[in-house]
Amino acid sequence: MINTKLLAHANVLINKQNFPAAEKIYLEMLAKSPNSDIVMAFLGRLYIKMHRYKAAIRILEKAYKIRKTAPTVASLAFCKFKTRKFDDAIILYEELFKYDPDSIKIYERIIEAFRELEMFNFSHAYAQKLFMKYPDKENSYVRLTQSYMDLRDMKSAEDMCAKTIQKFPKSGAAWILAGNIQEYCYCNEEMAQDCYQTAIDYGSKTAWYQLAVTYTKVGRYKEAEECYKNMLKYFPNKDYVLAGLGMLYLTQREMKKGYEYFANREKSDEVLSLHNQWDGGNIENETLLLYCDHGFGDMIQYIRYLPLFVNKAKNIIVRTRPELLELFKKSYPKDKYPTVDFTDDISNIKYDKFVLSTDLPYYLDLDFDHIPYTDGYLSYDKEKQKYFKDKYFNTDKFKVGLCWRAGNFGMRLAINRTINIDYFKKIFDLKNIQYYSFQKEDIFDGCKKYPQMIDLNDELKDFDDTAAAMANVDLMISVDTANMHLAGALGKKTFLLIPYCSEWRWFDNTKKTEWYSSVEIFKQKERQDWFIETDEIYERLKELTK
Repeated sequence: MINTKLLAHANVLINKQNFPAAEKIYLEMLAKSPNSDIVMAFLGRLYIKMHRYKAAIRILEKAYKIRKTAPTVASLAFCKFKTRKFDDAIILYEELFKYDPDSIKIYERIIEAFRELEMFNFSHAYAQKLFMKYPDKENSYVRLTQSYMDLRDMKSAEDMCAKTIQKFPKSGAAWILAGNIQEYCYCNEEMAQDCYQTAIDYGSKTAWYQLAVTYTKVGRYKEAEECYKNMLKYFPNKDYVLAGLGMLYLTQREMKKGYEYFANREKSDEVLSLHNQWDGGNIENETLLLYCDHGFGDMIQYIRYLPLFVNKAKNIIVRTRPELLELFKKSYPKDKYPTVDFTDDISNIKYDKFVLSTDLPYYLDLDFDHIPYTDGYLSYDKEKQKYFKDKYFNTDKFKVGLCWRAGNFGMRLAINRTINIDYFKKIFDLKNIQYYSFQKEDIFDGCKKYPQMIDLNDELKDFDDTAAAMANVDLMISVDTANMHLAGALGKKTFLLIPYCSEWRWFDNTKKTEWYSSVEIFKQKERQDWFIETDEIYERLKELTK
């Protein structure tokens, strides 16, 4: 028998925020009744309140195996979602339909999980199911509009958004989507700002963030700062809002202030599992884990700081992604850096403190006027370089590498950091130039459209391969992507195309960058197109190949 009085007492303690005392009661009850799924379910929900999601999963999975109940399934699904186990969450949420077949919330959770997995066809299918089941609900209209946007079907998204606003004129979520459409489709930040302000007027607090982003894009930094701070009044701990405010300060070269906010950015589960963050203090007798975080471009950009603190620690373990492992090992060899080891797996690594690579300027107390190794700092495999030269680059023509699309980002960045390959059509007609595609995931079939490019994709298994191939080009032309950072880190002459609303790291630069001396910036002047910049590159290429 379950002691209901003890359960009631534990609930009183929980209401008083005395979680340790409640946990003690549940654990004592489980000691007497180790197979009680009821007590396990209560304990699991307590761990959720304590944000101990992994502990909650362990105990809830035990309860789930003993007896499946709606509260247990719901709690376990929630924990799986919070720990980014989206596949498991979807299965559990679908199971919840057995208990509550009409729940809008379940539909929305499944849609969000598929969106997180970037399985947009599946999220769209569920959005359609939701709309068919509840054709008069605001959420159904909003979700279907969003799903069309995820599929890049902007015409259907715009039509659906108009219907949503017509039916629900005071829907803050619909006005946010209307702003997104103005921003993404028409590059009309002013109209987008009007939409976001309307969403705010109708009670949407999250629209402050959208408004802040658009103000930042057009250089209205004071208004952007005010918007971020307004949102923080309602969501003081939202990581993406704090990070956004931090990037706003970094854009203005306020490094200290920027990093203090940027440090709150969203982090992966593996980063959150790390212990003892380095604060820049004495570590001469300790092992430091340098964790390369964010995307490939960030990892390449910030590994430059490694030589500056190799003598600060007894040992340094650099955790990076497998695709960068060989490149980093060659660039920082054991005979020159004997205390440094590289790994792509830290599951069994012992260390004393850790630091994230993107935070190194802050902890090394180096501002953006003192960026090291701007002439290049990475090496390439000479044998691989010769292989690529003999197979692809054995020509007297001027050799140009191209990248026109960056990967792994949301729609806002996707639009800003991708150029239609047709903008390069004019340069393909220039004589005495051989073009090479360094583009991974050529989803727009640029190489098929312009077969005069030599497609290197199948040869480039990792960045060690890419560096060796890139060593053979005379010039790289690239959008803001990892290959651009690689070219700069190799000291390779590079033309960088950045949008008028570029990332913080490019500050307000229009010609040169503090990060790489070999990189020349071509910054977008008209929001809607790249004709001016590609015409400038066309003229420069003519000069270079005279």
